[in-house]
Amino acid sequence: MSGPIGMERALALLDGADAALAATLERMDDGDLQANSLCQGWTRGHVLAHLARNADALDRLVGWAVTGQEVAGYASVEARNRDIEDGARQDLAALRQDTARSAAAFRRRAEELQDQSCLAEVRTGNASPLMAGDQIPWARLREVTYHHVDLDAGFGFADAEPEIVNRGLDEAAARVGTKPDCPALTLTCTHASRWHLAGGGQEVHGTPAALLLWLARGLPSGISSDRAVPTLPSWG
Repeated sequence: MSGPIGMERALALLDGADAALAATLERMDDGDLQANSLCQGWTRGHVLAHLARNADALDRLVGWAVTGQEVAGYASVEARNRDIEDGARQDLAALRQDTARSAAAFRRRAEELQDQSCLAEVRTGNASPLMAGDQIPWARLREVTYHHVDLDAGFGFADAEPEIVNRGLDEAAARVGTKPDCPALTLTCTHASRWHLAGGGQEVHGTPAALLLWLARGLPSGISSDRAVPTLPSWG
């Protein structure tokens, strides 16, 4: 089990995550954008457009956390979806620029969080629970890392920093384990950590990277058990 990743550490890790994503984009061409991603119904272009708009949304939430004046990350669900569809139609050069610009703008704005002794709680959407303002950098780090994996372009959770994967595992196990249709499972990891879902039960084994991919995206590659590996509820 791992504890929360603090704000300063999350920002430091984000620098590396942004650089890794940029390196992947440099290896892609325009034809790659139309390939399916690991996000159902989305191409790689959709994933990149979402990452750019997510940076813009979290930039606004930094303002809320610092000033205490509530502001929505997105104008509406419809506007968010429309912006992603529009962004996905850009060519690779434009998407690279959009992704890099929005990421850099968020990173600069996030520095304001470190200058405050008291940050307001924020929410990422109307139906979302409140989140501590100092967790905004972790929210962005998680988005960049998970959606980099979703591109299915040679970067997996095994390539991410172990801190990110371990923290993600804790979150995902807690999130999936509280779903009413979650089977009773005990996840055991190669570094001896264990997570009990729905009270614990059938043992399922895997590396941290494999377990996180299964929990977060439902893909059981690298997962093993003495019985058939069950289907998990969506973590969303």
